[in-house]
Amino acid sequence: MRVSRAGISKHMSYAIKELVAELGVNEKTVLRWIGNGLPTVEGCKKPILISGDDLIRFLKNKDAKKRVKLGRSQFFCMTCKAPRLAKRGSAETLYDRKVARCSVCSGKMSRTIKPHQKGLFDTPP
Repeated sequence: MRVSRAGISKHMSYAIKELVAELGVNEKTVLRWIGNGLPTVEGCKKPILISGDDLIRFLKNKDAKKRVKLGRSQFFCMTCKAPRLAKRGSAETLYDRKVARCSVCSGKMSRTIKPHQKGLFDTPP
């Protein structure tokens, strides 16, 4: 789940309860982020304070790790969790998406397309 960074000021420090209210996440989520490397303000034990600048940088980094670049004729396989080519003849257009079957695991794959790309991802029979 992507968390909106819009309400976070990089010049402020936040307590965990403030972040829970601001971001709409659970307190355990913030504690897990701290365990995964979100730096806290040194010298503050209770309440634990987190710099807004560090939080913004951490969330941007976390989102960038999840983002996957797809090649021109690739789809994102929901089973493999990786970019894959479609099985021949399995690609279909549904509204603003192309759906197909994975050539590796035969799992479902999907790709959002723009209106001018409607025939771009058709695989030859």
